[in-house]
Amino acid sequence: MRKHQEMLKRGKVSVWVGNMTSEDELLSYLDDGGFASDFDFEVNPRLGRELKSVPHPATLERLVEGFSSWRVFGKACVKKGQDIGLHSANCMVVFYAFEYVPSLRINQKAPLAFVGSFDF
Repeated sequence: MRKHQEMLKRGKVSVWVGNMTSEDELLSYLDDGGFASDFDFEVNPRLGRELKSVPHPATLERLVEGFSSWRVFGKACVKKGQDIGLHSANCMVVFYAFEYVPSLRINQKAPLAFVGSFDF
């Protein structure tokens, strides 16, 4: 598993989306090691992390709204999501000061999908 320190980068935010409909389910996945294993990096609990979960699918525009600095990275995030075929989801996870570089060892069946890393 890759160390998170290699990917820390001020001014970057990395975003994932998926279809977990409860915050408890999302937190469990993030904190129990499943997320780290699926995306091949160690999650530093001190990284600035924010998340949102809604009961019904929402557009990426609606999901990103309200995150810290969302006005800075939101449009780029939505465009990248649309470019890769992600138009709606039930949840979003954002890691600040972190530029995720996709691994060749990503679990393609992971419940979250990496959208991209963006300036903020």
